[in-house]
Amino acid sequence: MKLSEQYEMINRYRQTTPVDVEGLVTALGVDLHYAYLGPEVSGMIERCGDGYRITINAVDPPTRKRFTIAHELGHYMLHRPLIGDGLDDDRAYRSTAVGQYHNTAVGPREETEANKFAANVLMPLHLINRLHANGVTDVKDLARELGVSEHAMSIRVGEPYPRAL
Repeated sequence: MKLSEQYEMINRYRQTTPVDVEGLVTALGVDLHYAYLGPEVSGMIERCGDGYRITINAVDPPTRKRFTIAHELGHYMLHRPLIGDGLDDDRAYRSTAVGQYHNTAVGPREETEANKFAANVLMPLHLINRLHANGVTDVKDLARELGVSEHAMSIRVGEPYPRAL
């Protein structure tokens, strides 16, 4: 599938609430698996033959799994030449040495790009605006509707996230 077709597919999936990120990854031809990756790893993407596989930590909460899938998809779409054999992301979505792969080609800039990609896939502004138009304006309710954490939604809409004391 051409890159332009992949982005068209992403845009089609971004029209529904919540975005079916698992279906999107599969539609793009990337294998998706869940496994116990240890307490320090959220997800990884690795080369498998001629394709790629995203593996997500099976013990993470559903909202974190969704963001991790979208984050790893960001690496697939934006950083494919840098993935090499694979890439592990820690709890802070940084390339890490605690997993199976320690990929030094992916640094803070690429991780930030993958986070922004994930936010744009899971919380597209047009869906947030549609929810606002339907009276859904509270961060907690927006997060629930889009299947993301309240913290992620707070960042997306630019509202402070209350920290536990």
